[in-house]
Amino acid sequence: MPGNVRSGGWLLHFHSYLVRSDAGVVLVDAGVGPAGGEAAEWLGVAGRLPGLLGRIGVEVGDVDAVVLTHVHLDHVGWASNGVRPLFPRAEYVVQRDEVEQVRSGATYLSRIRPIEEAGQLRVVEGETALRGMRLVPTPGHTPGHQSVVTERAILGGDVLVHPAQARSPELTYVYERDPATAVTSRREVLAMAAAMGVPIAAAHPSSALRPGAPPGADGTQLLPVDVTPVAGAGAGDEVCPPYRL
Repeated sequence: MPGNVRSGGWLLHFHSYLVRSDAGVVLVDAGVGPAGGEAAEWLGVAGRLPGLLGRIGVEVGDVDAVVLTHVHLDHVGWASNGVRPLFPRAEYVVQRDEVEQVRSGATYLSRIRPIEEAGQLRVVEGETALRGMRLVPTPGHTPGHQSVVTERAILGGDVLVHPAQARSPELTYVYERDPATAVTSRREVLAMAAAMGVPIAAAHPSSALRPGAPPGADGTQLLPVDVTPVAGAGAGDEVCPPYRL
């Protein structure tokens, strides 16, 4: 798929998604984090989330909830600065299975514990309603991975990291904790997207993907969604400017 390959290599994107509705402002995943942070050091590139939000008119104090699909460094980098939550009014929503499996790890201690100590961590179990959306467990990549189901899209985190996994959901990759369970979750999300007629917006493909054929033995064809750059956000020649689904 265009946008996923550059000069023969895999161009890995790191998307967060913002949902604005009458029910509030919800951020799904908190990205790579600042220069000098763990994820930025690992990837060799810093995140831009606060600046990108500002360019579309959203300040950190405007966010009502932050849904973390899972607690990996490239999804929680801006969750806190190691001392306090970056989003001062937001509840941070994580599945209990995820919290339990990372509680003693370095990522939890540096990024999630400050949120817990501030009283902003909300731990949920199973399918949960949140501000007009549904949080749905999609384990496999991690034990407590969750996806966010909205009327217009399924925000899938790392349930799908490459478009090839739509055609062949059984394709796994090294960072899936439980590959068999990940395949099951992937098939369920693909089927849900096809039934709802909505795209899957995951963290790492270049674009959101819409089902182009019903799921079956040969998998589901996913096609790139035409997206619109956010007016006034100054997209310029950026590889990944702010866009609207």
